[in-house]
Amino acid sequence: MDYRNDRQLVADHLAGDPHAFKLIVHRHRQRMYYVARNYARNEHDAQDIVQEALFKAARSMHTYRGDAKLSTWLHRMTVNAAIDHQRRFVRPGTQCSLDDDASAVDLEANKYLAYNPMEATERTIAMRQALGALPTAQRKALWLIDVAGMSVGDAAAELGVQPGTVKSRRYRAREAVAAAMGECTPAR
Repeated sequence: MDYRNDRQLVADHLAGDPHAFKLIVHRHRQRMYYVARNYARNEHDAQDIVQEALFKAARSMHTYRGDAKLSTWLHRMTVNAAIDHQRRFVRPGTQCSLDDDASAVDLEANKYLAYNPMEATERTIAMRQALGALPTAQRKALWLIDVAGMSVGDAAAELGVQPGTVKSRRYRAREAVAAAMGECTPAR
């Protein structure tokens, strides 16, 4: 078992230690996968996103300044890789037009292989409205934990409150969003 912290592993990787980056991957891959899964259409896309993020991280580790945790830096790398991945799959001529009835026919040609981004549009709009209606403190707690991937303790430090306060704000936010979306309330 290697007991080096992330900063030591980064320094060792930059110094040429071939095992340091393997340990970084071992520690952070699962969290990166969960972030990528939020942006991916399927498991394979999520794995591709993580692989691309790790590749970019290995190439640009020298730019890591240490101002934030390595996990935060890798989180941003994963989100950027996910955005790049999504852009690659929006090809010219595949975007739907409101005036083009042929796009609807193409989507139905093989509905199991077709990806229709319009299916989630109403849900996305409703989700944004539900999040916009939340009090700022609840929205921040929900964002820091569920979107940014912070721990409750880190979110509490970021917001300057106790961990229990963050937990209750997040729970109330999730409850309000679920109610607005017409879903079951989350379990405690």
